[in-house]
Amino acid sequence: MDNKTLGLMGSAPVPKAIIKLAVPTMLGMVAQAIYNLVDVFFIGMTGDPDLVAGVSLAMPLFFLLQGIGSIFAIGSASYISRKLGEKDIPEARRSNAVSFYLTCAVGGAVTVVSLAFKSKLLMVSGASGNTYGPADQYFTIIAAFAIVLIQNVALQGQVRSEGATMRATIGLVIGIAVNIVLAPLFIFTFGWGIAGAAWATVAGAAVGDIYFILYFRSSRSMLTLSPKEMKPNRTMLAEILKIGVPAAISHIVMSASGIINNNYAASYGDHVVAAAGINMRLCGMAFMLVMGLATGFQPFAGYNYGAGNTGRLTQGLKFTLVLATVLACCFTVLFLLFNKEFIQIFINDGPTIEAGRQIMRAFVIGMPVLGIQVTLMITFQALGKSVRAAIVTLGRQCLFFIPLMVCLNAYYGFSGFVLVQPLSDICTTGIAFALAAGMIKGFGKSAEAGGVGR
Repeated sequence: MDNKTLGLMGSAPVPKAIIKLAVPTMLGMVAQAIYNLVDVFFIGMTGDPDLVAGVSLAMPLFFLLQGIGSIFAIGSASYISRKLGEKDIPEARRSNAVSFYLTCAVGGAVTVVSLAFKSKLLMVSGASGNTYGPADQYFTIIAAFAIVLIQNVALQGQVRSEGATMRATIGLVIGIAVNIVLAPLFIFTFGWGIAGAAWATVAGAAVGDIYFILYFRSSRSMLTLSPKEMKPNRTMLAEILKIGVPAAISHIVMSASGIINNNYAASYGDHVVAAAGINMRLCGMAFMLVMGLATGFQPFAGYNYGAGNTGRLTQGLKFTLVLATVLACCFTVLFLLFNKEFIQIFINDGPTIEAGRQIMRAFVIGMPVLGIQVTLMITFQALGKSVRAAIVTLGRQCLFFIPLMVCLNAYYGFSGFVLVQPLSDICTTGIAFALAAGMIKGFGKSAEAGGVGR
């Protein structure tokens, strides 16, 4: 992080600082959303709903890998940003190196476990006789290169932690470009089918990883991946884990929720599994763009919290909440008006399109509140508010999604199935808002007293 970036986060006008930090991250999230859609798009060109369902059945594994990556992308990024705000550069450097090598170790373990229990995981996820084969091909390749995909998530967060949001976006876009170029080549030209989609995904992530590693080895970063800095201490690990683990558990629970969702969807037909998978990626695009805005706010929040500037932090939070809400409402309108057109981009199968439209029309009920939910969740993580962060990150799935899935399907069938996610989002946002109100009030008192409320 250079003096220009320090000045941006510490003294530039708040709207300018937030926008300058957030725009590259939002662009990166758009690219990530495209990345998530590439496999479905090209596989959908085959016109085979079973192949699309096969990709969808591997989604729980993606959530798991993202969750593990988020331990370090979110946990270490929060700690690093706060240490930079406190001007403790050596500790920030050590934290970055520790996170990198721990991620490598965990990624290797995930590969071993995933491949050992592959068949059981796919069956539990809802694979049928028609979809098991495609799902098995895709899952095997993704699991074998878990370390590559986990590092892709973790390294992006570590780059953003020092305010280098544009660098994080560049690395992400490079990887996505590789995936987009290779996917049709592997799937159609080489005739690898669904396995080709998986290989393209892995190749794109690997190229992105190389870019991030080279960035940390350059003079542009004050952080490092040097093995000499691999010096963990109890405080560092506790701070990383208290924020990172709840975020990871949230993704893991999301993985479990994805399995439950696939099983309920499969009870209505394989075309509903395909429709739910397409919808998850399309609505995920809106979620990720809002997430990009909030994630751009993360280093600003952590830095100013570490520096004790709670007045500036509060200004930034309010500004981000307004922007995120406006953005979420724009997507609500788009998906209401053009849901059929969006789904037809990926597959031209009548039953799949109709099921997808019903799911999307229900999902947008909860979309307007996503901006509030995501921004507050990121803020809790950035400030090291582990209990609040855990309640919001886990509440969406544990407190609401799973119980609602069971109850609404039992009483209302498919009509209840499509309402589960929007109702979960509305309830979770209410909890997040209640948790934030007292914290923001405390910031105001702390700013008046000249200190930081921990």
